[in-house]
Amino acid sequence: MASGLDTMASIDQALHQVRRDIQDLDRQIRAASDKIIHMNQDQTNCLRELAELRLDQLTSGPLFMDLDDADQRVTELLRDRAKSLQALQEQIEESDRRQSTLEADRATQQQKVHAASASLDRGEAGTQQRLAREPGYQEQLKRAQNSDRVAKHAEQKAQQAHKDRLNKGQEFEADSLFVYLWKRGFGTSKYSANPLMRTLDGWVAKLCRYHDARPNYTMLLEIPKRLGEHAEDLRKEADREFEALRELEEQASAADGIPGLRENLQQEEQRAQDIDDAIQKEEMHYSELVKLRSEFAGGEDAYSRQCLEILLNQLRREPLAQLRREAEQTSFPEDNIVVGRLADLDQAKLRLESQLAEHKQLHLRYLDRLEELEKIRWNFKQKRFDDIHSAFPDGSPIGGMLNEFLKGMVSSGQLWGIIEQLHRRLRIEADPNFGSGSLGRSSGSTWRLPAPAPHQSQSYSMGGGGDMGGGGGFRTGGGF
Repeated sequence: MASGLDTMASIDQALHQVRRDIQDLDRQIRAASDKIIHMNQDQTNCLRELAELRLDQLTSGPLFMDLDDADQRVTELLRDRAKSLQALQEQIEESDRRQSTLEADRATQQQKVHAASASLDRGEAGTQQRLAREPGYQEQLKRAQNSDRVAKHAEQKAQQAHKDRLNKGQEFEADSLFVYLWKRGFGTSKYSANPLMRTLDGWVAKLCRYHDARPNYTMLLEIPKRLGEHAEDLRKEADREFEALRELEEQASAADGIPGLRENLQQEEQRAQDIDDAIQKEEMHYSELVKLRSEFAGGEDAYSRQCLEILLNQLRREPLAQLRREAEQTSFPEDNIVVGRLADLDQAKLRLESQLAEHKQLHLRYLDRLEELEKIRWNFKQKRFDDIHSAFPDGSPIGGMLNEFLKGMVSSGQLWGIIEQLHRRLRIEADPNFGSGSLGRSSGSTWRLPAPAPHQSQSYSMGGGGDMGGGGGFRTGGGF
């Protein structure tokens, strides 16, 4: 069996891989965006050359001034953009360091939780062994088990009587004449009517054979009620015997110092929960920073938008467009060279813009994968699947499913469903089904281990169990 901690480590490894993929893609998007901005600058420079070749000094003077001014403003904006991006990158790196520190703290704290859980497990096991040798406790256990068995039998009889009442009562209740007389209380002290109505109701009673049916219907209604009351009394008696049994267990536990061990475990688990909350908060902050960096990478930040607006406004100016048209119509080789460079720039920009659009779509999928995987890890920790009582079958397909998830071949819901299906609760020393735990109560048993997580989060769920087979360790190809 693989431990919950090992499986948790595989999830962490997949999470780090997604973050590395996002960083790599950010660099590619940023490089493409920067190239497009520089290509726009190159286009303005080409048009400046055309102006030098084609326009006289009177026209080119103010045009050059406008182009130079635009180029200078763009250069200044790009310088400010680089500073802002550097500051943002430093925040991301700092957030990443804080997460690493918190994860290390969490790993250390989880060892304390495991130690506290093991101490409680050993303590409860010792108390159970002592109680198993005490005649007084064993006698009370038998009384509680017998009372519970009798109460369950009575409850089953009451349930069956209720079903019979529903099924057999339909025959009576389908007779409208019988129902009419029954509601009027005919044949009982509750019945009241004038002589004429009495005569008519008597005639109706003969038609539907009311006097024969009424006792049977009365009994059909009374039996479930009486059996239900009897079952309720027996259940109260079984509850008293159960509480007496649990009281003996609690007294023995208190004598062995179990409450202190439980409190210590709760405190250690709460410290782990506090760290988990801090990790989640930092992950959300990290996600916001990464999304902001994505805006820079994709040229969607305020600086990039201003640069593009300035350059495009210059490129759209009528004198520049006219320059290009005129240059294309001349036979001067100098003009043709510059126009050829402009055409090459146009083609290169189109290719880069298409590539950039694909990268941005892929980037969104990466961010979705990161968010989904963080939710899976959060659910994993909240359900305490990484505690000492958790394990997964050897050769489980979780590692392979993680690979498929990173490639986009399976959903986060499918991955979480497999994790829940394969999860096993292990008994270490204490038996959760000992004594009061053997009576099948949904709550109230003295024994807490193996215990569910103290905090349950909403998550994907497919339920069930069983060994799915296949699988292996986690490996990543570095992409979806």
